[in-house]
Amino acid sequence: MKRLMASCALLFCTTAMAEDMFHYRDNDPFVFCTYGQREVTKCWIPVSPAAGTYFSDPTCNPPNSPYGRPWTQADYDSLSEYVSICPKALGQGRWTGSGTGEQSPTSH
Repeated sequence: MKRLMASCALLFCTTAMAEDMFHYRDNDPFVFCTYGQREVTKCWIPVSPAAGTYFSDPTCNPPNSPYGRPWTQADYDSLSEYVSICPKALGQGRWTGSGTGEQSPTSH
């Protein structure tokens, strides 16, 4: 009976974790929540991951405006993941290793 309960709990945890996967930055939550998507031409920049706040790039067109660079589907998708997943953390510590954390152990 204990094994059955443990198996069910493990299955539930695995399913719950699979829902909170990022499609950007090699599924690294620290790097994604700190830097956002890797694209240089991204239209949003993270400000406070724990609060889910971000800065919209003024060179991108805001909604209902004909000026600026249009938002890509990756911009919309990554922002949706950012505001739905990153605020679930209670807070985010600072990177203490060498570099910025974006390159460790590989650039992603």
